[in-house]
Amino acid sequence: MKQDMSAASETAGKPAGQAKKPEKNLYEPYSTPRAIYEILRWLLIGIFAVIGRVHLRARYNVPKKGPFIVAANHLSWLDVPLVPAYIPGKVIYMAKEEAFHSKVGWLVRFLGAFPVKRGEGDRQAIRAASEQLKKGKVFAIFPEGTRSKTHTLAKGHAGLGMIALRSGVPVVPVAIWGSEHLLKKFGANVTIAYGKPMLLKPKGTKITREDIDNATEEVMRQIASMLPPQYRGVYGEEREQKIEEQKPEEQKPEEQAQEKQEQQ
Repeated sequence: MKQDMSAASETAGKPAGQAKKPEKNLYEPYSTPRAIYEILRWLLIGIFAVIGRVHLRARYNVPKKGPFIVAANHLSWLDVPLVPAYIPGKVIYMAKEEAFHSKVGWLVRFLGAFPVKRGEGDRQAIRAASEQLKKGKVFAIFPEGTRSKTHTLAKGHAGLGMIALRSGVPVVPVAIWGSEHLLKKFGANVTIAYGKPMLLKPKGTKITREDIDNATEEVMRQIASMLPPQYRGVYGEEREQKIEEQKPEEQKPEEQAQEKQEQQ
């Protein structure tokens, strides 16, 4: 009893300023002032123009304002600033949870990112993305979930399809290549290609797992089609397999001889 009373008196004796601060809701992106964001965006564009040669293809496919989703492949950590830099207006995006607890965590948050737990279905991150799209924001996502170590396209995660179907906003597929060389070779060529906006819808009145998977695959195949063949990865292999399946089977010599006899 005496311990409880002493603990209570210590708490009461502490100044109000020493009270525990409420934790920040990292899933609510920081509202970076538009002027500062635009200065940073143009600064990045200037830096990329100095260290490399960035080529933009079909940027006219990008809507003039949100809400819409930007879905891109992921070859280098430089893709994170490269992809949003050439899209007018502020872009909200997911960043791995570990980045928020690193030395640059403040910068990641300042630029308007919110965390996502990799390797699991982070429903809180999906809800956060949907909320931002409801507010008319532009949301960028790398469906592969991480950088490709082989520099080829990997399978997309279902989060993309779920967010796209739930929000009902168009998805702009983006293919980027050459970014993996940007810090290794001065003046490296980087290409960013923008596809036509895709409006994805479920087959029925309710969104099913099949709908989510199909929506994700549809966007990933579109990204693959815009990439050079050597970057298409699993989606290039699928395409080659389909072509092989569509080829007529080679006839055996016995069958060819029999066919010639029938024709005579």
